[in-house]
Amino acid sequence: MRISPAGKANNPRPAARGFTLIELLVVVTILAVLASGVGLSAGGLFARPGGASAAERLQQADRRARDFALFGNQRTGLFPRRDGWQLARLDGEGLWRPEGAVLRVAGASAQWTVAGRNVLPGLSDPGLRDVPPVQFAPDGGSTTFVVTLQMGSDQLRCSAPAGEGLTCAAP
Repeated sequence: MRISPAGKANNPRPAARGFTLIELLVVVTILAVLASGVGLSAGGLFARPGGASAAERLQQADRRARDFALFGNQRTGLFPRRDGWQLARLDGEGLWRPEGAVLRVAGASAQWTVAGRNVLPGLSDPGLRDVPPVQFAPDGGSTTFVVTLQMGSDQLRCSAPAGEGLTCAAP
């Protein structure tokens, strides 16, 4: 084998086997993105059974509606349904547009009391001209409401006094 003046072999380098570090990093990154996507889409499968999960989702919807009203400076509403609830926003034309999907509570029924009156919600989607009984104003005010979630023998009572956040507890 000949040696160059710099002390290196003159023969060509044999073909490299295996993967480069860049190729491995790209593959690991792709797998991480795919795994996180699967984890997020399966998140509903790992929700806690029973009323606590439904109460948490209702509290999130309440916070979301209040945030939309306060930070978006526009009225936001909540349409009660027997199987859950639907958020809506008041647009510039005076129409209530649904915000996101209907939030359903599987295997549960919801009984709504809004401003001291029982509300008998259906399962159909509200129209654009329908006014939600629960409303959140840009100034932080809101309609008083109580929701009782019945899931088998479990029952949760969630209440939101005017202008305050929603709290849930077993009766």
